[in-house]
Amino acid sequence: MNPYFDVILDRQGTSSSKWDKYQNQDVIPMWVADMDFAAPPAVIAALKDRVGHPVFGYTVVPQSLNEVTLDRFATRFNWPLQVVHLEWTPGVVPAINQAIRGLVRPGGAVATATPVYHPFLEAPRHMYRSLHTLPMSAADNWQFPLDDFRRLAETTPEVDVLLLCHPMNPVGRVLPDETLTALVEICVAHDIVIISDEIHSEILFDGREHRPLATVSPAAAQQTLTFHAASKTFNLAGLGCALAIAENPNIMERFIEAGEGIMAHVNTLGYVATEAAWSRCETWHKSLLAYLTDNRNLLVERVAAIPRISMQAPEATYLGWINIEDLELDDPEAFFLKAGVGISPGQQFMGEGYIRLNFGCPKSLLNQGLDRIEKACRF
Repeated sequence: MNPYFDVILDRQGTSSSKWDKYQNQDVIPMWVADMDFAAPPAVIAALKDRVGHPVFGYTVVPQSLNEVTLDRFATRFNWPLQVVHLEWTPGVVPAINQAIRGLVRPGGAVATATPVYHPFLEAPRHMYRSLHTLPMSAADNWQFPLDDFRRLAETTPEVDVLLLCHPMNPVGRVLPDETLTALVEICVAHDIVIISDEIHSEILFDGREHRPLATVSPAAAQQTLTFHAASKTFNLAGLGCALAIAENPNIMERFIEAGEGIMAHVNTLGYVATEAAWSRCETWHKSLLAYLTDNRNLLVERVAAIPRISMQAPEATYLGWINIEDLELDDPEAFFLKAGVGISPGQQFMGEGYIRLNFGCPKSLLNQGLDRIEKACRF
C-alpha cells in the first residue's frame, strides 16, 4: 500500500469545488483537473513553517523562489532563463485572459486547436476578441492541424495569437518536435505570438520528455509567452501561484501592462508551496508518475473491456479522453451522473462524443468509478 497515493482522503467539509459540486450525493467526482492526493510532505512542512510566523502582509517574490525556478528550468528543460524573463501571476487561466488583452489588438483574433481546455475557448470572448478553431481528429491521433493553421495564418491577418495547450488537454497528446518547429515557422512568418500553456508538462508517461516551445529555436524564444505552474503536478491549485515566461521584452511588457490595476498579486503561501515543490519533492514526483502510469494503464485496460466506449492511452496529463459516441447519449453528463460518476462532458472542450475523466485518485476510487461506468454502459 502506498501511504500517499492509496489512501482515500475525506475532502468533505474542505470547500472542495471538486467534491462539493455533488455534496450529499453518492457521486464520485472525476471531472476537474484536481488530484485526490495529499500534497508532498515537504510542501506541507514548508507551509507549516511559514504559518508559524503570525504576519501575512503583502509579499514580494522571494529571491530564493526565482533562484529555484531558474535552476529547475535549466536542469529539467535545458532552458537557461534570467529573472527578467519571469512574471509571477495568481493563475494560468487569468493570465491567459490578461495575455489576450495585451497581445491581441481590438478587432484581432485568436486561433486554437480543438478539442481544448475550455478557458481557451472562453478567454477571447471575455476580452472581446474573435476566435478561430482548428479541429483535430482521433483518426490521426489528434495531430495538430498544421495545414489548416497555415491557411488561416495566410488568409486571416487579424490572427494575432495562437493559444497552444502543450501538452494537450484534454486529448493527452505530446506535440513532437517537428510540429513545434512548424508552428514556430508559421507564427514567425505571420507575426503571430504563441501563448503556450505548459502547466501539464511535468506529467508525461513512458519516458517522454517535455520540450518547451520557446526552446525550439532563438526565433521561438522571441515569439512565445509560456505559462507554467507547480499546481497540477504537486496538487496545489488552491494556493494560486503560476508563472509567465517571456524572453522577448516587448511581449513581457505588453503582458504586464494588460494586467495593471486588474491582476491580483500571488499570495504568500503560493510562493512558499511552489518553492518547496520545485526544490524538495523530486522523489515524490517520481513516485507520483509511477502511480499515475499504473492508473492510466488500468483505465485503458478497463475501458477496453466496456462495451461501446473506447480510448487512446494518454501520453501526458492525468486525464482520460474517452470516446462515447456509440452510446448515442443526448446528455452524457446527466447519464454518468445518474450512474454515480461526475465527468467533464466533451462538449465543454468542443469534443462532442467524448468525456474527460480524471484518473488522479487512489486506485480503489478509480476502480469504483469505472465499475459504475461499466454498469451504466451495459444497458
